[in-house]
Amino acid sequence: MKTGIDLGTTYSLIARLQQDGTPTLLPDSSFREVYSTPSAIYLNDRNAAVGYLVEALLEENPELPVLRFFKRNFGAPNPIFLDRAGMAWHAETLAALVLKKLRFDAESYAGRAMEGAVVTVPAHFHDRQRKAVLNAAALAELPVLGLVEEPVAAALHYGVSNTCKDEVLMVYDLGGGTFDVTLLSMDERGVYVLAKDGITELGGKEFDEAIAAMVLEQFRNTHGSPLPMNGLTSLQLRRISEEIKIELSIPNKSFLKKTVLIGSHAFEVVVYRKDFEAAIRHMIEQTIEVSMRCLDGAGLREADIGKLMLVGGSSMVPSIGQRLGQVFSDSRQRIFHHEPLKAVAYGAAVHAAQLSGEAEAYEIPPEFRGVTGHHIGIQTINPQTGRMEVDRLIAKNMPLPAQATRTFYTSSATQTKIRLQVVQYHDPKSELTPVGELVIGPLANPALNYPVEVTVENTTDGTIRVRAYDPNTGVELEQEFGASGDGGASLVLQRNLVRSTFINHL
Repeated sequence: MKTGIDLGTTYSLIARLQQDGTPTLLPDSSFREVYSTPSAIYLNDRNAAVGYLVEALLEENPELPVLRFFKRNFGAPNPIFLDRAGMAWHAETLAALVLKKLRFDAESYAGRAMEGAVVTVPAHFHDRQRKAVLNAAALAELPVLGLVEEPVAAALHYGVSNTCKDEVLMVYDLGGGTFDVTLLSMDERGVYVLAKDGITELGGKEFDEAIAAMVLEQFRNTHGSPLPMNGLTSLQLRRISEEIKIELSIPNKSFLKKTVLIGSHAFEVVVYRKDFEAAIRHMIEQTIEVSMRCLDGAGLREADIGKLMLVGGSSMVPSIGQRLGQVFSDSRQRIFHHEPLKAVAYGAAVHAAQLSGEAEAYEIPPEFRGVTGHHIGIQTINPQTGRMEVDRLIAKNMPLPAQATRTFYTSSATQTKIRLQVVQYHDPKSELTPVGELVIGPLANPALNYPVEVTVENTTDGTIRVRAYDPNTGVELEQEFGASGDGGASLVLQRNLVRSTFINHL
């Protein structure tokens, strides 16, 4: 069984292709009518509760320390939680528990072992974040066929379920925790990415928080004092805010008036759509700015876009479509939603068929080509100025796989090692993201201006590999940078931790 997994910030889903090639979601093993898993975890001693079981436990004890939104911490070197035994949990360790549960659900429902899976990642994820996802899959002992970017997966599903002419499609993907924009060219042969961009910490979470601020302000105005906050009130406020956001996303609904119960306080809340839209307007403008940057990166203009597809639950906020309609105002252009909550998982299942060589059997276009999401370079010191500079090897939006080679030289006759810092960045003015340090040596015959050839490759998964070659001795060193500084030892420790953790099911 081949599957596609949408590893989401707030909810995760798993899908497979049916015999006719139509993708379908696989349900929770305990709640067969439910086809999503909250990306939420509660750890207790050596046990873990994942998904809707966590929500059930919170009903009994709202003070439980529930872990959410850990997807935003992929690639971070420090743990984000210490359990009662003092064990450190990184983002990828927590994600591994979600993947472990999804695999259990899929195999329980299908009665077959999982042979391979494609896992989705945000399009703008850099090398460390992508490798953190691969580490999470390794910890969960999930057989990974490859990674696919979330908006690309959504476009892939749209492409195979609709007749696509040669046209440029923009995918605007606003989910629970991240925003992505991707430009693609689609035809009957396949999908070809042209450019991509995004924001790591912008999504439905921020929209919910904007509504929560309105609810708290109305409580203060009604009662003359702030709402007392504890575990129960925080849980209720989060759920109520999400419900209000969803209801205000219904077309032609201009306001919402309802009585809510938070803690021991029941009070009436009135939220107008115009006020909600005003509170999130600056966030929407951020997504427009990034979308325009993506267009510019591809050398395109607004008029070059044939269709603009909206995916992700938060994209259903009406003002988003309206704002995009102002930017893409050509009457020939179409702005539409396509399975906002399911398309990513569906597309991942389609890509699993492509990677496993089953595309022809399902009559799926076999070709797929991604692009680099960042500039990739090596930090060097300019010998004339003494300043740190970046020697760019691979440019952003180059077709994948991409590679480049540079020759670096020692600066003294006694230098036995060369240290190179590999970095990624969006543009020359943006902050550098370190990929890792490559240490070459010891050199067999050190000398002034001793040459070392370095090849940097950006793979089809978007991860980075580096090779160093000594042309004088013929010795080659290959280095693949990890997502955290502790390398393989940490991965082994965390794998043992995930293996020994039993995931509870109702």
